[in-house]
Amino acid sequence: MEFFAILIAWAAVQFWGSGGVIQEDNWFVRYREMTAGIGSTTLRLLLLVALPVLGVFAVLWLLAPILFGLPVFLLSVALLLYSLGRGDFQILLKLYLNSWQRADLEGAYQHGLGFSAELCETGAGNALQLHLSVRKAVFYQGFERWFAVVFWFVVAGPAAALAYRLLFLLANDDQLKQEDRDRSAIALFYLEWLPVRMLGFAFAIVGNFDTCIKAWREHFNSELPSADILDDVGMKALPVYLPDGQVDGEQFVKLAAEELLAVQHLLSRSLLVWVCAVAVLQLI
Repeated sequence: MEFFAILIAWAAVQFWGSGGVIQEDNWFVRYREMTAGIGSTTLRLLLLVALPVLGVFAVLWLLAPILFGLPVFLLSVALLLYSLGRGDFQILLKLYLNSWQRADLEGAYQHGLGFSAELCETGAGNALQLHLSVRKAVFYQGFERWFAVVFWFVVAGPAAALAYRLLFLLANDDQLKQEDRDRSAIALFYLEWLPVRMLGFAFAIVGNFDTCIKAWREHFNSELPSADILDDVGMKALPVYLPDGQVDGEQFVKLAAEELLAVQHLLSRSLLVWVCAVAVLQLI
């Protein structure tokens, strides 16, 4: 079931560019506002995440005997689509690259804000800083939009995929208190620990194995943020695009654009490796 649900979700994303109309978060915003008066941060976050997840478990259990599991399958596909990343990743990257290749750094920066929370907080002092920040964000968005969600969907079902997305929304919600965001980010870090390393291993399989697997081992017990680990391990899987030292403007722009496209292709190939692994497991 998981394999076919993933295929349907993938096809829907190709058509819509994202989860489409299913990714409606207004209900969660209203629910968050309803719980805002609860004094305990821990209780508030438990209600925000655990209650919807338990509700999904209950509904799936009740639907299981009906029509040979067809309602469960359809609901699972809908939950998977809802749990995928927000926005159209491909279009945002294309807009960024279009501005970048025209040497419109201000336009590239504005589009880069859609990728990188780090850029929103610190800005970019120069073109290299802008590129490195966006590259790291592309690695992480490729992970959180698809891989982390699909991983938990396969391992623990639709409710686990939903839990991941809700925690991600809370950790990145500017309307929440900082304490709530920090607690959500800690929980998210632990949910991402294993899938980050699984994706890093896939980088080694589809890329430069020797250098990548060395970096993967070095980061295996690391407490660095997921984005930093993925950026470092992922770049070791690719050929060197940006040489050390000073490069001229045109060469830098060209190589940086090629590097981002290579990162995008690495993410796609790595996801394909694990989708194939899921298909094999379904056949066993």
